[in-house]
Amino acid sequence: MRQVPIKSKTPYLIIGNGKLAKHLTHYFQLLDINFLTWSRQSLENLTNLISLSNKIIILINDVEIEKFISKYRAGFEEKIWIHCSGSLTIPFAIGVHPLMTFTNELYDIETYKQIPFVTEKGKKKFNQLFPELSNPAFQIKSELKPFYHAWCVMSGNFTTIIWQNFFEVLELRFGINRKNAFPYLNAITRNLLLNKSSLTGPLQRNDKKVIEKNMLALKNDPFADVYKSFVKSYKKSRKI
Repeated sequence: MRQVPIKSKTPYLIIGNGKLAKHLTHYFQLLDINFLTWSRQSLENLTNLISLSNKIIILINDVEIEKFISKYRAGFEEKIWIHCSGSLTIPFAIGVHPLMTFTNELYDIETYKQIPFVTEKGKKKFNQLFPELSNPAFQIKSELKPFYHAWCVMSGNFTTIIWQNFFEVLELRFGINRKNAFPYLNAITRNLLLNKSSLTGPLQRNDKKVIEKNMLALKNDPFADVYKSFVKSYKKSRKI
């Protein structure tokens, strides 16, 4: 796919065809931002596209990013090389991480505009890299990126795993359609958004008897260790 630059004097080149690449190209299209795209399935010459672009956005697997940039940056050191990894720090590239989850479903423009972006202190700021975008942006120290990203994974991926398995337990063990748990999920989400003291249940009450009973019931469940770890971590964080 190639979007021919017409208006922009400094077009972007988006490399990759994963979920983030599809969302970013859609966002750019909604804002009428000119860009080029390339992926391994493209027939166009990558070196030629790099020569036509000022900002190269690498949206591929983390393990391949540094090697990929090192390979194609030679001769194009004056270009601005951008990656969107939340944990990587590369001396010759700028990390711009969207604090958002991306699925196969594309979002509307207002959702895209609300996505915060996290960049690295000491490097170009978000509005310098993407002057066309009005998204909220923040800078953190490069050495803190792995810690920041670990919390992104825990808050997003881990909760998703728990809810996916909860839905399966309801349907397979109890014959309860997952839709009946949606009000519970919606209430938890609403409480998290509106109330800092949103935690309820035995951990919040420090009800040791209920907690012990829960762990006993889960003794043969793959998620028994998850429950124990949460109890231990919560107590440690709150010094209970």
